[in-house]
Amino acid sequence: TSRLMASPTGGSPGLLLWLLLLQPQLSGARGRLAPSPLSPSPLGGGHEDPDATVWRVAGPATPPEPQESVPVSQLVGLIPGSSSCAVLTPGCGQVNAKILGGQEAEDGKWPWQVSVRIRGKHVCGGSLITQQWVLTAGHCILSRFHYDVKMGDRSVYKEITSVLVPVRDIVVHPQLSVVGTIQKDLALLQLLYPVNFTMTIQPICIPQKTFRVEAGTTCWVTGWGRKEEYGGDLITSVLHEVDQDIIHHEKCNEMIQKAMKTTRDVVLEGMLCGYKGAGKDLCQGDSGGPLVCKFKDTWVQVGLVSWGLGCGRGNVPGVYTDIAAYSKWIVEVINRAASLYPVVFLIPLLCLVLPLSILVAP
Repeated sequence: TSRLMASPTGGSPGLLLWLLLLQPQLSGARGRLAPSPLSPSPLGGGHEDPDATVWRVAGPATPPEPQESVPVSQLVGLIPGSSSCAVLTPGCGQVNAKILGGQEAEDGKWPWQVSVRIRGKHVCGGSLITQQWVLTAGHCILSRFHYDVKMGDRSVYKEITSVLVPVRDIVVHPQLSVVGTIQKDLALLQLLYPVNFTMTIQPICIPQKTFRVEAGTTCWVTGWGRKEEYGGDLITSVLHEVDQDIIHHEKCNEMIQKAMKTTRDVVLEGMLCGYKGAGKDLCQGDSGGPLVCKFKDTWVQVGLVSWGLGCGRGNVPGVYTDIAAYSKWIVEVINRAASLYPVVFLIPLLCLVLPLSILVAP
């Protein structure tokens, strides 16, 4: 035999020391689940990129309990490595740009809005919730594609103030369903590297499970989707904004049942709706984008563009994923990733203190 490395200490005590140091990180990684692709659907949604690492974490499927007030303290708490309660990203939900109004959104007005892209083409909207995580719709995830995220510019084409970041990992809600009614329609994209916050790149706040928006509250949805149901461009070049009045899922279900002429429940728990009259609605290309409401001086994402009947039809609300109903799942996914990746960087260091007997070639 010939020795490949020499060690003056023999290595065994060093190995024990490193294993002890790694124990908390290794313990946090036990719950990782193997990738499991979802069944194909006619809508083309629910298929993860096979080259991405996918974690599937069970999460709550029930809507939040009613709450009269909505203080900022009800925003999701998450500080990596800490159990203290703080906003998911401190300073989230703030807009620094001067707002001039109009249907086209001014630069920096919605700094959390991102474009989820395949091969340089816009496919869905999304929202930045931390420096390295983007929230989008589960039905936007198609198999065998690598995704990028463009942010920092209201133009879907130009790159004046924008950055383009590759997606490293994709996490689709494990109970996403696109058969019949789309349910649990959300996914998390982990960026390849953290982004720096600027005037045009800022995170949006995510509500806790107990957060509930009152019916009739005026909120805003943004996106690059088409402006009309038939004809016109598939996407708009400049980010657009539409105000929406919140409708809870029970009332919304009645409205859409009437439009569909059915008695089947189509708007379920974990969904909420928005409507502002005919012609003011989300459309194709807006999927995954944020529905946000302003409480005092803080913007909070209450919904995520999911589905609808056509675009802008009278008495037909747009349907959104209720973010508060899934905030616990969102935090679990981000926490799990934070506990897993430190192990990857420590493995090379561990190799340096392996017992000498292991580093022997026959």
